[in-house]
This record gives sequence, structure tokens and C-alpha cells, in this order.
Amino acid sequence: MTILPTLALRSFVGFDNLFNELENFNNQKHNSFPAYDIIRHSDDEYEITLAVSGFNKKDINIDIHDGVLTVKGQIMSDVQDKNIQYLYNGIAKRSFEQKFRLEQYVDVKEANLSNGLLNIVLKREIPEERKPKKIPLKVI
Repeated sequence: MTILPTLALRSFVGFDNLFNELENFNNQKHNSFPAYDIIRHSDDEYEITLAVSGFNKKDINIDIHDGVLTVKGQIMSDVQDKNIQYLYNGIAKRSFEQKFRLEQYVDVKEANLSNGLLNIVLKREIPEERKPKKIPLKVI
């Protein structure tokens, strides 16, 4: 990892993990399946949409652990009818795993599967005690 000059590091107290994550992100191979969009509706509302045609509700698992949203898809009904003969099989039904790093206080509000699209609605809710506040200055 490239070390920032000491002068710059003085301004970043407690961000050691951030620098490590930036390094890890740079070294990751980017998985493009399934295709997805990330939309920002406002400063505190986001939506992730994944194209998951061919997957049912029971084939998709969504969880959050340590600020990482993980979406896994695996066709459980892999036992295909042996009487079906495909002339062309172009719909991808392979397993996938997509991970998204969420900012602190961002949580999943809902997830919907409709017409082959998985929509995950995210919202940032900062606790009152963590919001900026003005500190009164007393003159002594």
C-alpha cells in the first residue's frame, strides 16, 4: 500500500481501515454478473437493482454483515426436466454473489423481486446523538 506523506496522515485519525479497504477494492476482480444499477434518490435514499431473470424468491439470499450487503443467487430447482430439449439456451442461470459495501448507518428497508429485477431499497438513518450539533462557546 502506498503510504501518504506524514503531514497528510495527521488529518485522517481513525481511518486506517479505510485505506486498507481502498487497497483491497483496487485489487478485487470486478464481477459483472448479474448486471446491476445503483441509484441515488436523495442524500439518504438509495436503490440497488439487479437483473436476475430466471431466479425465484427461494433462489436468492440477501444478508448484511459488518457493513457489507451480500446478494447470492443459486437456482435451487437445478433438477431440470430431462424431457426438455433446448434448441438454444441463452438465459444465464449460473450462481452469483455480489457484495456492496454500505456506509455507516445505511440499512436495507425492503427488497422486491418483480419481472426479473431485484430491487433493494436502502436508507441512511443517522441516530440523533451522531448528528452534527452546535457547541455553545462560553466566555470566561
